[in-house]
Amino acid sequence: MAVSMWGTTFSARWQARLGALAVTAVVASGGSLPAAAAELTIQEEVRIGAREHALVLPRFGGEYADAKVRLYVKEVGERLVATLPNRPYDFRFTVLDSGDTYAFALPGGYVYITRQMLALANSEAELAAVLAHEIAHLAERHANQRSLLQDQLQGVPAAANTEAWHAFTREQEIAADAVSIRMLAAAGYDPLAQARFLAAVGEQVDLAQRDGDPRPRNPGTHPSISERVRRAAVVGRAVEREHFALREAANAQVIAGYVPMGEPERMTWDVRRDAFLGVIDGLVYGRRPSEGMILGNTYIDTFNRYSFTLPPGFRFGRTGRTISAGGPNGASMRFDMQQVRSQPTESMTAYLRRSVATNFELEQVQEATVGGMAAALGRAKVTGVGGEVAHVVFASVRVTSTVIFRFQFFVPGPLAPEMVERVLETPLSLRRITEAEGRDIAPMRVRVVTAGPETRIEALAAQMRMLDHPLDWLLTINQLELGAELAPGDKLKVIAQ
Repeated sequence: MAVSMWGTTFSARWQARLGALAVTAVVASGGSLPAAAAELTIQEEVRIGAREHALVLPRFGGEYADAKVRLYVKEVGERLVATLPNRPYDFRFTVLDSGDTYAFALPGGYVYITRQMLALANSEAELAAVLAHEIAHLAERHANQRSLLQDQLQGVPAAANTEAWHAFTREQEIAADAVSIRMLAAAGYDPLAQARFLAAVGEQVDLAQRDGDPRPRNPGTHPSISERVRRAAVVGRAVEREHFALREAANAQVIAGYVPMGEPERMTWDVRRDAFLGVIDGLVYGRRPSEGMILGNTYIDTFNRYSFTLPPGFRFGRTGRTISAGGPNGASMRFDMQQVRSQPTESMTAYLRRSVATNFELEQVQEATVGGMAAALGRAKVTGVGGEVAHVVFASVRVTSTVIFRFQFFVPGPLAPEMVERVLETPLSLRRITEAEGRDIAPMRVRVVTAGPETRIEALAAQMRMLDHPLDWLLTINQLELGAELAPGDKLKVIAQ
């Protein structure tokens, strides 16, 4: 499962345009600044957002179809927007039907959150924290500031340009967190929800990376999650004290002679956990089968109608047009589909030799049949600059006259016969899925269960058998500690088909 922090995000075309002023960083690096570019007007930002919105929807799976979820997110967003002293735009909130974990904003008031990000939250206050962060980016017009920076960094050496850009965007993320926390409190939500959800996402990132996700913990444009948690907690507690002081001042005006003594009581804030869980019960979790779904060590794609299983010790990493996986001792796998000109008479041995000849010299190739389809299996030895030896195992399977599935395993060090047998389990497991089978394969969903007197965490985790480390995932998505005791009536999220 891919996990990513929320932040201001734009399409590739506008990423080069949207920046912010970082004069100090540029000057310190020895660069010179041209005259500042003109700021974008509100109307220009609205036009940009409307145009980009049409591109974002198909890129992220379109809008999630559940009207209850969409209306709920819209209502929480509007509750936050109502706290703004000035509203530069008419804000629009969209739940994207994506199994990736994102929340982002576009100029002109467009705020997005994926259903996967919703699934990771545990209360309405945490959902509000994500939306408030994006609203803060827009209310502070961070996109406009980034546009100015991008223009002013033209001609600055690449290293200094990147350093200045990253330094400023990191500061914008911290600033958006601080503004969002005050927005939460103004709307009546727990101001510590931002720090709490950031910490939970950090744990989810750690677990995803342990399960093989190769993506970095945070990009250079964002501060570390631990730094954001620390700062958000400091601001959240300060905001709590400010609101308590205001409340006590109001009480003092009503109750003559009243003077608060001792430590302030904790403010009562909206968290609304049960209401939130009620809305996301049944939410689709992760990728749909038609997008390429991972169930444990098995990959299922009902759109292209195929499935295969990784050997023990391997874990999926990136998925999409190219699928990757990591294995023990630095081993890895790569899978893709190649469109070829119709050459039905070419043997798969000839195809395999021809397709890898530029980079590898095959030691041996053998014909095979995989799921009733013609295939070829081969291997090659690779010697590195320092003399280290590695091996590559190939498998190509002709699916149709114009489509070939290709597996490539990289194995450092000696290639023991048992390792060859092990990695070849994957291409040999490849099979086509019928249309009828595809219709019967259900996506994973968030199921909210209520604990009874005999409910045990281990029993709930057993329902999540399609995930690696189900107990760890159950604890993480519910923000529970190992050894936590359940009380009758406690509500928990479980991921199941």
